[in-house]
Amino acid sequence: MEKIDNTKLLELVEKLKEDKTMEAQSDVISEVLKARFLCPVILENAPRGGGKIEVGKDTKIQFSVIKTKEDKNFLIAFTGDEEVNKWQKSKVQQSIIYTFEDYAMIATNNENLEGFIIDPMGCNLAFTKQMIKEIKQNITRESIVEKDTQVELGIPKDYPDELVKKLKDLFLNIPQVTKAYLLLMTKQEELSYLLIVDASGNEKEYFNTIASAAIPFLNGMPLNLLPANTELGQNVCQNFEPFYIAE
Repeated sequence: MEKIDNTKLLELVEKLKEDKTMEAQSDVISEVLKARFLCPVILENAPRGGGKIEVGKDTKIQFSVIKTKEDKNFLIAFTGDEEVNKWQKSKVQQSIIYTFEDYAMIATNNENLEGFIIDPMGCNLAFTKQMIKEIKQNITRESIVEKDTQVELGIPKDYPDELVKKLKDLFLNIPQVTKAYLLLMTKQEELSYLLIVDASGNEKEYFNTIASAAIPFLNGMPLNLLPANTELGQNVCQNFEPFYIAE
């Protein structure tokens, strides 16, 4: 099986245990969204090709779960073979590489599952359905404004200083980002933050990283991300001052 490396994630989880700040939490979530995990399963009717087990259309997947003291069932996400070996229950047990999105889809569509746990015999980091829902609600969504839709833009009255600080620190590590603008947008009576990113190349490549870093600092406010080369983005660049300018 293809090797996975979650060393950075484990380091960030240890840091979070010592430093329970929103910034440390943001770093962990950001890495979880990029990580790949080993999900223990039992496969039935799985065809073999070239010595490898493959998941075919007739393959049945039985997920292994862990039950908490509160009688809640969680899927398991291992960060590597070492953690799998701590837990291994059966010789017929196999693993499939899954991402956060895979676990989110399976957990939210199964009423018998409460979420997933990363390394239950190790860091024991749980993501409940509610946490998954909040992360997915705040994760990057591109702002779509219809031609006749009335949109109001302005500087947030309660300026999100911690969010801005986190974004500035993040952009220092993304040299492609040259400018960024943060506004409060009112669209059809719905309030949200509008983040315009001016960057070389395809800005959308960084959207997931930006959104996951911002999540702990949004306080429930939706975040819309938009490239500067769109009509709305150009309007913002012409009429507002950026909060970030690359040196």
